[in-house]
Order: sequence, then structure tokens, then C-alpha cells
Amino acid sequence: QTARVFKRGNPSNPGPEVPRQFLELIAGPDRKPFQKGSGRLELAQAIASPTNPLTARVLINRVWLHHFGQPLVSTPSDFGVRADPPTHPELLDYLAARFVAGGWSLKSLHRSIMLSSAYQQRSDDNPKYAAVDPSNQLLWRMNRRRLDFEAMRDTMLAMAGKLDVSSMGGHAVDIVATNYSARQTVYGFIDRQNLPGLFRTFDFASPDTTSPQRFNTTVPQQALFLLNSPFAVDQTRALLARTTTPDRSGDTPKIRALYERLFQRPPDRDEIRLGEAFLQQQQKVPAPTPEAPSWQYGYGSLDSSSAGIQTFTALPHFTGTSWQGGKELPDKKVGWVTLNAEGGHPGKPDHAAVRRWIAPRDGTIRIAGKLDHSANAGDGIRGLIVSSRAGKLGEWVAKNTKVDTATEKFEVKRGDHIDFIADCRTDENSDSFTWTSRLIYTGDLPKEMAGARKEWGSRADFSGPGDSSPKTLTPWEKYAQVLLLSNEVSFVD
Repeated sequence: QTARVFKRGNPSNPGPEVPRQFLELIAGPDRKPFQKGSGRLELAQAIASPTNPLTARVLINRVWLHHFGQPLVSTPSDFGVRADPPTHPELLDYLAARFVAGGWSLKSLHRSIMLSSAYQQRSDDNPKYAAVDPSNQLLWRMNRRRLDFEAMRDTMLAMAGKLDVSSMGGHAVDIVATNYSARQTVYGFIDRQNLPGLFRTFDFASPDTTSPQRFNTTVPQQALFLLNSPFAVDQTRALLARTTTPDRSGDTPKIRALYERLFQRPPDRDEIRLGEAFLQQQQKVPAPTPEAPSWQYGYGSLDSSSAGIQTFTALPHFTGTSWQGGKELPDKKVGWVTLNAEGGHPGKPDHAAVRRWIAPRDGTIRIAGKLDHSANAGDGIRGLIVSSRAGKLGEWVAKNTKVDTATEKFEVKRGDHIDFIADCRTDENSDSFTWTSRLIYTGDLPKEMAGARKEWGSRADFSGPGDSSPKTLTPWEKYAQVLLLSNEVSFVD
């Protein structure tokens, strides 16, 4: 059906019909209306037509932006009359014409740019040229660029010898989970409604809007992730494990081997001296005192008012991935009660699954989480969060749905416990659930506790017997981490 103009934008006041046709600004005043069906195919053909002066130029500009860090036209999403003119109009026209003549081949375009003298320049500064062209619009040097999130993550996996490049295509994978995938980051699953904070931290473009370019920021959260995340620590340890040198050969050969692997160059004398001094200093640092376990995994029965657990009993058996009553499921005593990194399963009404967190210090905390029950059968599950000091903080029911399990801020004292209780309601049939929670201390820490941990996660912290405290880095692992996170790895010269 042919659309009409809405006078003053009012759909109740239609004006003349508007035939389906291409833009007059591009096609000219003698354009002809589309004739075939809805016109979508003809619109696509008009956009990709060799006579369209914009499509190829816009694409060239964005590819150039990707390679050089700055576009030929400074407004990549606006080629209108009020946009800035291109810095190199002849170059833009040449590449666009060659791109169209070459069958719109992106591979050929990338090859042409990357084999050019402009692309292969060094990024070293030259005061003489910088005085004339400080913004490098004339491309007298290559722009120094920081790796984006995808390239950074792939680089860390590659340096650790873990990057999976054997499989191409297929389903998206979760790269944020504790048991992260080693596939290339381009295959990472993007949840548009709940984009993980990791993506936002590293300037990932919003999946809900058009983004002509990705902006680079430098914020503390990026450094905190690279220093403390299990992913970054795993890559550091794997990097060190594959960098071998003869036994009893001293520190220098290993320092050289790390430099060769990470930077493809040998270290100079100052770098060797700094590395040896760092290792000697770290060897004198006393080992940290192990923390008491923050999490316990058990079961119990709700009291008559459903305000908490009458008695908490720890689950006795760990399979390697989950806590349960014994080697077999269902267990003769506690039935189907299980707890794992993602969630678990409750038992009968008097055997609720309980994940208990113990506060390591006084403070104010808040809880964020999501409870997911995905089965059609059964009557769903009930989730409760109960504080030993503040009482019941929240109660939710999930049946074939997801619910947020966030709480308001509340006070805790050292030794208080917070119970995350999953109850079967009346029937334990089809009651497998996923429940991930984060507990976050709010506010600033006193000076004497600077650097202390402020966040705990049910998934990230899940552990078996005897491994609840994360293993601290050795001096060599710390040194390898320093090199892996250095600017020489993170920036493209």
C-alpha cells in the first residue's frame, strides 16, 4: 500500500500519496517510482548501484577509519552538505572507484590499504612535521592505536597459546562465563537487553543503536579487570608455563624469552635490570594470610514463617563441578539437592538448597542477581535472600521465567551470614534453576583497607573443598602479567 504524507505529522490528517522511490538528492528529479512489489529489492539495488556516489565512499571511509584510527571524512555517519570535506578527496574517490570496479571486494580493499606506504609507516613523532600538521591529517606518520576489546582479548589468548582458530562460524559463545570459551572474541554472545558490564567497560558499541565508530576511553575499571579477573590471571599463568628456559640458568634467559614471545624483540640492558630488580623485590614480599571461606553450600528447612532456615547443614559431597548429598542422585538422605556455579536444584519441601555467604568485615552492601527457572513442568521455585541480622531481604517465585533478585542497601557486621535459599514450593519436579548473585560493598574503604576486595559473585567464587581462596601470583607470574598488560602489547605502532 502506498504511503501518504502526514500533514504536520498527524496520521489522522493524511496528505498526498508518496510513491516508493529512491532519494531525489541522489537519483535526481527524473527518478522513477519502484515497480516491483514492496520496492525493497529495488531500494537495495539503488543503494548498491555503481551510479550511487555515496555508498562506496561511506564504506571506504569506515574501512579507512578502522585501519588508521581517523577517517578521511571526520563525520563517518554524515556525508551531507554541512559535514567537513574529506582531507584527501582524490584518494577517497580513487579507492571508491577501484572498490566498485573490483566487484565490491572488501578483501581486495584491505589488501590495497595494508600494502600501501602510508599504512606501513612508523608511528614515531617528528617535531618538524608535527609543527606543520599536529593532527596528522596529511598522514606523515602512522597513528598509534590501542587494541579494541576483541583484539585485546584475542591477543591475550594467543600469547597464552589458547586461542581457538580451528573452528569458523557456528553458534555464539559466552565469553564472560567463568568457564570462558577460547574462541575468537568476534563469536562472543551479545545479549542486547542485558549487555554484560565487561563489554561496556571496554567501550563496546551499543547493540541497540547505529554506531559509526567506537570511541576509546581509559577508565579504572579496565585496569581492574586486566589485573584481577580470572581470565587475565589464567592467560598470565599459561603464558609463563609455555615460556621455558633451561633449569638453573638464572633470571635473564627467562626475561629474554618473555620479551621475545610478547614483543618479538630482545630486551635491552635497562629492561633486563628492571626485570631482575622487580623479581628480587617481589620475592621479599610476604605471602598473604589466607582468608576464611566466604561461601558455604548446604541445605535446610524453612521456618514456619518462611523467614529463614531453621538449621543449616553443609552438603558433604563435591563432584568436581557441584555440591550434593552423595555420589548418586537422588541421594538417599537429601534427595535432589545440588548446588553448582550457575545454580542447582532444591530437594523436597524440607530440603531447600542454601548458598550461604559470610561477611568478612563490617559495612553496607547491596545484592544484584537473577533467578531463572526455564521448565514448563512443575510449580516453579521460590527464592529467598535472608540476612542473619536484617532478616528476610527479598522473596521471589519463578516458573518458566526469569526474575531480578536485587535488594536495597543494608548493613552487615563481620561474621554475619546471608542465605540464598531455593525452595521447591510444593513439588520438586523440574526444579532445576540458575541463580547468579553479586554482593557489593558500597562506599569508600578506609585508608588502612585500601585495595581490599569489595565484590563477591556466586558464579565467579564457586569452589570445592579447600580451594575457596584464589591462588596468589608468584613473582614470575606477576612479572609476566606486567609485560602482558604493557602498552607495547596493547598499542599498535
